[in-house]
Amino acid sequence: MTDQLPGPGAVFLDHVAHFVPEMDAAAAVLERCGFRLTPFTAQTNRVDGRPVPAGTGNRCAMLRQGYVEILTAVPTPSGDAELARQLRERIADHVGLHLAAFSSADAGAEHRRLAAAGFATLPLVDMRRPVATASGSEDARFTIARIAHGSMPEGRVQFLTHHTEPLVWRDGFLDHPNSAQALTGLWIAAADPAEAAGRFARFTGRAPRRAGEITTIALDRGAVNIAHPLYLSDALGITAAGTLPCFVAAQIAATNLADISRQLTAAGIIFRQIRLGDSDAIAATLPSTLGGTMLFHTA
Repeated sequence: MTDQLPGPGAVFLDHVAHFVPEMDAAAAVLERCGFRLTPFTAQTNRVDGRPVPAGTGNRCAMLRQGYVEILTAVPTPSGDAELARQLRERIADHVGLHLAAFSSADAGAEHRRLAAAGFATLPLVDMRRPVATASGSEDARFTIARIAHGSMPEGRVQFLTHHTEPLVWRDGFLDHPNSAQALTGLWIAAADPAEAAGRFARFTGRAPRRAGEITTIALDRGAVNIAHPLYLSDALGITAAGTLPCFVAAQIAATNLADISRQLTAAGIIFRQIRLGDSDAIAATLPSTLGGTMLFHTA
């Protein structure tokens, strides 16, 4: 078991998600990159005590700290649900990273704080997804605090509280052939980095700090990094595929960059050696079926 849950007052970068049109093709890319993925599950919300399909389904690369998610639309009996419509809208701009989820011990408190900070909040969500267990199936449960669609141009940005940690981070899914260990950062490309930094500072309740071309919002675990797309392209090999500002890269800590290089080479994934701060790192350009970039550095 890993200690994934933040204590009172702490904020973690919990996970990021790629929005994709074809789950199987996107999952195959992550698997070729050396990630072990959870089985596909459809998500539901609990409304008035009964399950209601959310309209989305996922597979995840669960890490020792945080995770990377793939989300796709799932038809429901009444057609596309609202989250599915939003997902398709985001994919129409580009396939790739469209979700940033921050965790706290009390999503309800974050919900109230976000409203006080001027965000248009939506009702708290009781989200569920089924998990196969030795005794049959149990629901992984989350309380999610969301803001109105379009409030953050980068995509869906939310807070959540986990209620069933053992069902989310399960033995057998935490060790990866590429030695990935932790989600340590999310990168944003913005024509006006100061504006984007100000919004994410209000959202997370943490102050931004600029060092050279990069503005960073450091969390109790993980960070949000914002820079101009020209800098990201020249220094880190990141190409912004979508309308600015947009999420462009997940930052992953691994125990062995040589393992990463071998996996990416065997998979035919384009990558380059870079410097990330004071450390050697690898920038992998993911195929269009998944989109975005992954920055791997040593743990």
